[in-house]
Amino acid sequence: MKKLMVALCSAASFCAFADEPAALEVVAVEPAPVVEPAPVVEETVPVVEQPVVEEVAPVAEPVVEQPVVEEVAPVAEPVVEQPVVEEVAPVAEPVFEQPVVEEVAPVVEPAPVVEQQPVVEAAPASEPVDNLFWGFGNYGIYSGYQLYGSLVNPEPTLQGYLEGNVNLVCDDLNFGYLGIGVWSNTDLTDRRRSILGKAFNEWDFNIHWGKTFWFDDDQTWGLDYRTSVVWYYYPHHRNSTFVGGRSAKIDTTMDWNHSFALVNPFLVPFLDWVHEYHENNADLLQFGVRRAFAVTDEFTLTPSVAFVYRDHRYDWCFSTGGSGERHNGGVATAKIQLDANYQITENFGLFVKGAFCTTMDKDLRDASDHTHGGNAGKYKDFFWCGAGVTVNF
Repeated sequence: MKKLMVALCSAASFCAFADEPAALEVVAVEPAPVVEPAPVVEETVPVVEQPVVEEVAPVAEPVVEQPVVEEVAPVAEPVVEQPVVEEVAPVAEPVFEQPVVEEVAPVVEPAPVVEQQPVVEAAPASEPVDNLFWGFGNYGIYSGYQLYGSLVNPEPTLQGYLEGNVNLVCDDLNFGYLGIGVWSNTDLTDRRRSILGKAFNEWDFNIHWGKTFWFDDDQTWGLDYRTSVVWYYYPHHRNSTFVGGRSAKIDTTMDWNHSFALVNPFLVPFLDWVHEYHENNADLLQFGVRRAFAVTDEFTLTPSVAFVYRDHRYDWCFSTGGSGERHNGGVATAKIQLDANYQITENFGLFVKGAFCTTMDKDLRDASDHTHGGNAGKYKDFFWCGAGVTVNF
């Protein structure tokens, strides 16, 4: 409209001033159209809408969300959880439990070694403390009555032994064991009947205490000790001499014995000290070595070598010149023995044993030859054996 009004005004002016060319030239300038740039300004307004560019800013936000990368940090945490590896340590524990294998040391329990020289010595070492009461016994037939490597009676006899014990335990402290035992002899021939009788002509009673002092926790090395007081009883014994016109009856004698053994898996040294204090106040030592071999779980062999030393007063079981005759003391006899034991069940078994014995002391050998003649002399060196049954409870 403005353009139209300008055009009309221009036309009117043109008609009015047609004869004035100079004036028209001025109008031709038409500066008004210059106003048209205003629309240009309007067009720039949309340019202001470039804030859309600001919407690009949100693109930066995901960059800010890079903390997601920080979430990767927790990955390090499992590394810290590696202590789980420490849990592997318990695997080492079974290693400590390996001693259980050694307890099979309790294999040393083939302490049926026990059955050797009166099952007495080793038995306590192998008996678990849990067994409050325990014991053992044996009964058999023997080629003769042999004692300390000397023959008391060279003809067959029956002999047996039975022992019962109680473990002395208090608050896990082991004070050893205390017990009683009885041994008997019966001659199977009449050789000594006129003096000693025949059936059950000797009873030996004892009360004893023993304990094994272990040097290590595995109980493979230790010192086994046993002490006992023994009362020898001869119910039919009459002395061959007369006292006051009558036959004197000598029915008893007494010993105080001490036994030591160095327990170990190899060779066991042992020492027995016998003190006879009732009649002669005499002493005797028996010492040697032994070793038990478990051939199978049931069968055990135990070879041993022993020597006997006596003082000159200990003579009643040796071949002396007669009552009251004394000889110098010294190493009297030596004995090489083999014991075989077979355990049929947990409580019953069989045994066989044999030994070669020799008299080493010259005075005793001479007394055997000259005083008793060939009857005693032929037993200076002899073989002795026996067999029977065993019981454990």
